[in-house]
Amino acid sequence: MSDRILKINELIGQQLGEIMNRELEMPGVFITITRVTTSADLHYSTVYVSVLPDDKLEFAVHKLNLLSKRLRKELADKIVLRSVPKLDFRSDISGKEASDIDSLLDRIKEEK
Repeated sequence: MSDRILKINELIGQQLGEIMNRELEMPGVFITITRVTTSADLHYSTVYVSVLPDDKLEFAVHKLNLLSKRLRKELADKIVLRSVPKLDFRSDISGKEASDIDSLLDRIKEEK
């Protein structure tokens, strides 16, 4: 991945996080952007999010995808790119998986 794409990923994640904190109304739901991957042609960005509480993950990702056009427009007002990529939100469950693995390892240690 090129340095330019990496910088764009970082910029999109940072600016989108600020927009989401300011604009989204989901009481009791905490959304974190964990990473952004943008296609080489800059047409699409996949935005991975983690959500607390875990049981609100599907709801939050669905709502973000419904709002993606609005979020993209607001993002276009914040960053300078010829064309702002279309946004696709997906769940990032790597943190939960890591936590589950830690719990399993702790149980194994306790059984010894």
